[in-house]
Amino acid sequence: MKRASELWVQMFPDEHNAELLIDGLINLLDQPEFSENVEKMKRLMKTVEEKAKLIRLLDQCMLEDGLTVLIGEENPDEDLEGFSLIAQNYRMGEEKLGTLAVFGPKRMDYQKMIGIVNSTADNVSEFLTNK
Repeated sequence: MKRASELWVQMFPDEHNAELLIDGLINLLDQPEFSENVEKMKRLMKTVEEKAKLIRLLDQCMLEDGLTVLIGEENPDEDLEGFSLIAQNYRMGEEKLGTLAVFGPKRMDYQKMIGIVNSTADNVSEFLTNK
């Protein structure tokens, strides 16, 4: 809960200035599909630098109710086709405020990551609602 609150403050210093927080990108280099494929890693780095692609993707997730899972070619941007995204919106009451997401290789442990994303988004929502 404390970590979720800290992330919230980092992501949204005030209600009108939302930012995209990216953390753990270096961990992708430990995955063989990225460490052995320099071009794939370059595309990912370019996408992260541009941020607009990720923001558009997360904006699309905000329009959804419930969990969003995009695997490989299901990603709308061809630069993201080698990756998967698991996202869940968090709320204050009934109002959607943002999206918490895990972005990683297609062969990630989906069951584990879905559990983490769901429980973290639920905890953030509960914290915000009871604040």
